[in-house]
Amino acid sequence: MKVRFSPFPLTLITSLLFVNVSMFAHHGTFVSYDTKHPVTLTGVVAEYHFTNPHTQLYFDVTDDKGTVTRWAAEGPPPEIWVEAGWGKKRTEATLAPGTKITITLSPARNGKLVGAAAKIFLANGEQVGPAGAGEPPNQ
Repeated sequence: MKVRFSPFPLTLITSLLFVNVSMFAHHGTFVSYDTKHPVTLTGVVAEYHFTNPHTQLYFDVTDDKGTVTRWAAEGPPPEIWVEAGWGKKRTEATLAPGTKITITLSPARNGKLVGAAAKIFLANGEQVGPAGAGEPPNQ
């Protein structure tokens, strides 16, 4: 008597594992970042990347003693910027390296110098990009 092996159970288990892993692979903004204690920083843009799944802004902050620290801010996806009237060319030109900014962000809960950007202002007071991306709902 020959026993026949069905690949269906193995395929089903493997598929379920992949689904579960991918469900937990992406962080939640309001889990990774402390939205109840926003921080406002003034600095100079070092780099800006208009990329999926989140835009990335790197900027240098100088403290009272002259020490420079590099921060990173995660912004909303490019499509949110575009819907707000901030396409790639406009955004990259506005947030060019050397541009002075004031940014309010929700800092990382793990203490690293990274956060979810909520508001970005230029030195002249103009707001850049979509407002409130890193803020909790109803704020």
